[in-house]
Amino acid sequence: MNTQDNTHHPLVNTPKLHSRLVSVLTVLIVMTTMFLVFVPWRQTVVGSGTVTSFTPNARPQTVESVISGRIVKWLVREGSVVKKGDTIVVLSDINVNFMDTEMLTRLEEMQQKTFTAQENSIEAAIQRRRQAEQRYNAALARVTNVGVELATASIRARRADTLFKQDLISARELETAQLNMQKARLDSATAQASLQSAFQDVALFAADEERIINQASVTMQEIDLRLANAKVRKGAAYVVSPTDGIVVRIAKVGEGQIVKEGDELALVVPRTDDRAVELYVSDMDAALVEPGRLVALQFSGFPAFQFSGWQNINIGIFHGRVKVVDAVDDGSGRFRVLVVPAEPEHFDVWPTNRFLRQGASATGWIMLDQVSIGYELWRQLMGFPPQFPVATKKDNTSPEKKADKK
Repeated sequence: MNTQDNTHHPLVNTPKLHSRLVSVLTVLIVMTTMFLVFVPWRQTVVGSGTVTSFTPNARPQTVESVISGRIVKWLVREGSVVKKGDTIVVLSDINVNFMDTEMLTRLEEMQQKTFTAQENSIEAAIQRRRQAEQRYNAALARVTNVGVELATASIRARRADTLFKQDLISARELETAQLNMQKARLDSATAQASLQSAFQDVALFAADEERIINQASVTMQEIDLRLANAKVRKGAAYVVSPTDGIVVRIAKVGEGQIVKEGDELALVVPRTDDRAVELYVSDMDAALVEPGRLVALQFSGFPAFQFSGWQNINIGIFHGRVKVVDAVDDGSGRFRVLVVPAEPEHFDVWPTNRFLRQGASATGWIMLDQVSIGYELWRQLMGFPPQFPVATKKDNTSPEKKADKK
């Protein structure tokens, strides 16, 4: 009689292994799906750049030669602390028009003599005009007197004619009265001509006075301008610092060497706490960056770690805010983004300028919107930008139509 063997065959355990594997895979798939769908991820735009200053006056400033000249003496060294207006180097002008050491004294003497001569010319013109006015006033008084004499002679002539007709005076007396009237008329005409001539002289000398005054003004302004230019030219031989700061680089020219107009002599870095970071981002990401966005910054020389997507997981990271996004690229398809320090009450303060100097390298992660990890993985695989800006359509439906729809 065949007895049934109750010993378990190894194949009997296979279904249990499969069921466990399926269970594990199912749990993993569910957890992965939930992870991809529900775990948030902060999208970022990465850019690199350097530390700079937000205000132009706080950025490194070059000291250039305004004139072509020979270096007489350097008054600073690299690392020297200077104030605005301190002399950095003294030059000797090599322009032939300004090489005379007594040029300013000669020009000042010329200015004084020119002013005296022009003032005398103006005074003479004023005196000629005043004399013409006096002659005009005298001619006007003469016309008035002659008018009175003419009226008197006319009255006497008419009276003599009446008396002669009445045989009260002789013919000689009548002729004398008529001759006096003719003489008065002639004197009146002469006085009128003198008055007209005097009036023309007044107008002529007044115009000549105005011309001399204008010409004198132009001449004096020319000598003033020439003297002022000479003073500025002489002053340009003393090259001064444009701001308070530190001299960090001096040109490789020594005393006695010649520099040309516009040559860089030194570089002065202002001593200021005004700092910013200029990052450069690609043209695909530039449209997504807007002022006010938070930026996580890693400075060169400061050990740091930033877990992209989870901004709270970081070490040694400083924060800033986007202040300006350039409206045009730098010529290579990159756009500049200026970042200023974030609010100190919410984020760590940036290092002092002793440790964080202008020109230091920086990397920034500009924080965008929050999405799921699954969406971010799909976007990365497809090579799409972080966001798709879509213009919202305005609802132009009138209130009456909206009420009808309700």
